[in-house]
Amino acid sequence: MLDTKSTGSKRFSFLIAGALILIASVGYFMLYPVFQKQAAAYDVDALSSQNFLYKLYCGSCVLYKDITEAVTGEKVDYADLYLDIEDEMISKKDAEELEYTVNTEYWTEAYGETESFGVGNFNQMSRERLNNILSPLRDETLNGLAQEMDYCVIDNETGKYIKNTGRELEKLAEKGDASEIASLYAYYVKVSYDNAGNLEHVAVKGKNSDELLKTTQVIMKSSHIWSAFWNGVDDTAVYADGNIYYYDNNNNMHREKITVSSTPRNITCIFGLTYEQQEKLLNGTSGSSLGMEREWEEWYSYYNAGTTEILFLFFCVLAAAALLLPHLKKYCLHTLSGAGLHIEVSLTAIVVLWGFGGEGIVSLVNYTNRGHFDEVYAKYFSYLPVSAYSVLTTFINIVILFLLFALWYYLVTSLGEVWTLGVRGFLRERSLLYKCWKKISGFFRGKINGLKEEVLHVDLGEKADKTLRKLVIINMLLLAAACLMWTFGWIVLVIYSIVLYFILKKYIQKIQEQYRRLLDATRSIAAGNLQTELSEDWGVFESYKEELARIQDGFKAAVEEEVKSQRMKTELITNVSHDLKTPLTAITTYIELLEDENITPEQRKEYLEVLEKKSARLKFLIEDLFEVSKASTGNITFHPVDVDICNLMRQVYLEYEDRIEEADLIFRFKMPEEKVILKLDSQKTYRIFENLYTNIIKYAMPHTRVYVNAEKTEKGIHIELKNMSAAELNIAPDDLTERFVRGDSSRNTEGSGLGLAIATSFVELQGGRMKVEIDGDLFKVMIEW
Repeated sequence: MLDTKSTGSKRFSFLIAGALILIASVGYFMLYPVFQKQAAAYDVDALSSQNFLYKLYCGSCVLYKDITEAVTGEKVDYADLYLDIEDEMISKKDAEELEYTVNTEYWTEAYGETESFGVGNFNQMSRERLNNILSPLRDETLNGLAQEMDYCVIDNETGKYIKNTGRELEKLAEKGDASEIASLYAYYVKVSYDNAGNLEHVAVKGKNSDELLKTTQVIMKSSHIWSAFWNGVDDTAVYADGNIYYYDNNNNMHREKITVSSTPRNITCIFGLTYEQQEKLLNGTSGSSLGMEREWEEWYSYYNAGTTEILFLFFCVLAAAALLLPHLKKYCLHTLSGAGLHIEVSLTAIVVLWGFGGEGIVSLVNYTNRGHFDEVYAKYFSYLPVSAYSVLTTFINIVILFLLFALWYYLVTSLGEVWTLGVRGFLRERSLLYKCWKKISGFFRGKINGLKEEVLHVDLGEKADKTLRKLVIINMLLLAAACLMWTFGWIVLVIYSIVLYFILKKYIQKIQEQYRRLLDATRSIAAGNLQTELSEDWGVFESYKEELARIQDGFKAAVEEEVKSQRMKTELITNVSHDLKTPLTAITTYIELLEDENITPEQRKEYLEVLEKKSARLKFLIEDLFEVSKASTGNITFHPVDVDICNLMRQVYLEYEDRIEEADLIFRFKMPEEKVILKLDSQKTYRIFENLYTNIIKYAMPHTRVYVNAEKTEKGIHIELKNMSAAELNIAPDDLTERFVRGDSSRNTEGSGLGLAIATSFVELQGGRMKVEIDGDLFKVMIEW
């Protein structure tokens, strides 16, 4: 019934969770058209982007050098085009008034140590710095931009131009109708700079000409070269008037004014893309990074369209459901073993999913709405009908969304047991940090407590060198830490000394208390109170408590043994008196009867038979008493010979077979087939089994079986005799082997009560062991040799 109920709860829980996740997946997918509409408002043409136009600006800056070299026929540096340096020496009087100091730290770090910071060297460093800025831009332009689009650079003064195409791109700079050449290009940007480097004219053609024109006007007036040149230069070296002050090797102060231009001068740059070039560039097939930039712009437009915000809203709704549903009695997902994640794992995964899940979903929505799935189907699954594309795309999206929401729901569900366990219990049960802290703190607490217990329970009877070494090392480390604090170490030492005083005082008081407990217990035992409790903690005297407990146990055993000995002596006298008195009384009585002259011959004969029987009984008692006395004192001689123990047991049985039949008992023997030869006294061993069989005949219940089992062991033999007692056995098994103890406490049966005692003594004196067990009315004797 319980399993059925549990299965029903699981099914209900999974159905509820699955329905919520499926609704969220379908609901989010239905918002794709909304995202597409919102993304259109943020979609930016890649060719109108600031990144792409910045590349055109950099291209115009480096191509300015090429057109200059083409016009002049001489090689020039970028510093010749963009850098203007004026240098003058300042008089000592002006230098003293200025009180400027030279700061050449930046230049040294940038170019290394130089022999002189004179005018020539200082100017050279500036030129090298500018060339190092523009040289990489040239490589990017010639290896990248020049391979992807047409360009033409025209010197406005001479009309000379350089270009990378056979098309008449230069005609776009001429006055008049250039519609014919313009029609060849899907996109172009034309910019003109005057003699001062100011942007003079801009003309564009593209997807969004107005936006393209505005962005071009801003980018083409960039101050990139100026910013890159001065970036990182120490502020103390450059002043508001643009001057740099420094000392040369002769300790003369110089003022140097460096002017850095960021735009070319007196040229016109035209960059154009034919329709074919534009297609390759936007699709990234030409190897340009523009295709990736376009994809990034597309992705970013969907990011701005609210795809992540709506996703997080769905996450919040599902999280609320996952945390509130555990309040339903039938809901059990949070209790399943698979939901038992550690808090740190759950929270880390939730943060990662929250941080990166949104980006992945933006890519999915962008990929779907841009029709990229259809492109994949057409390329790799051309056998599919076009009508199946939308169905397959819908299915893939819902599956991905379902898995994403399911993972989110699962992670939040793993926190659901906080309601049942409580915050504290949940942290203890699920927190890895808490468990680690418990282990670490427990480890150090255990070490501290262990040292404390070791000090408080040091064994005064043994060497305490180990404990002493630990204390000295700890004290040394504490003092060393205090010494490392310099002046503050004295304060720490004072505090440490005060704390140490109170610790030692408490320790001595603890030892005094432990000594008092030892003294009280010793006095109590000395006064005869052998039941004194020794359960309290004695600390350093703990080993003495163990010795005192042994003394207490020894006293108890001695007293009990003495009491038992006195009781046995009393019982011995009583039993011997009773057992001897009975036949003596009978003998005396029948002697008096024989003295009567009027008795008949038949009566005389009967009385003589009774006298003979009673005297034999008296003789048997005296002999048994004498024999057990010698066995108890060890004053008996054994003559060991090779004895077939199993054959001996059968022989004794045959001797008593008639009496066994009279007692109506059935003996069952189970013995080894091979002989078991032991070194024993045959007569004494015979007496052992004679006494045992006699005991069974006297006390066994009639019409029952007696089992005699013998099993050979590695060391010798194990023998068991079992029978059911006729009388109730209300005596301890160990007492049955004592002297003058019988199975019937009323002593109505014949016997001396010495049979089992004699058998036990003879077994033990021959190196064996005899044990009696009672289980209800089952009487069992076990012998091992």
